[in-house]
Amino acid sequence: MQLDGLVAVHAVRAVWTALGAVPGLVSAEVTMQGAILEVEGELDRAALDMALEAAGVSVRSVRVEARVLPVL
Repeated sequence: MQLDGLVAVHAVRAVWTALGAVPGLVSAEVTMQGAILEVEGELDRAALDMALEAAGVSVRSVRVEARVLPVL
């Protein structure tokens, strides 16, 4: 996910902290380029938007990749 407003390391930390309150979010890797989120089940988009707004950033674009475990 690409985010607008990530202009300093402080913003990266604020986003990472705010994402901790989003239900269904397993992990988040936040950098100055954006964020990679690992989600279990359905992500509450309203909660995600509220968390990002609280951190002072907004979503520019989202790319979704489904991970499928191999069957042995």
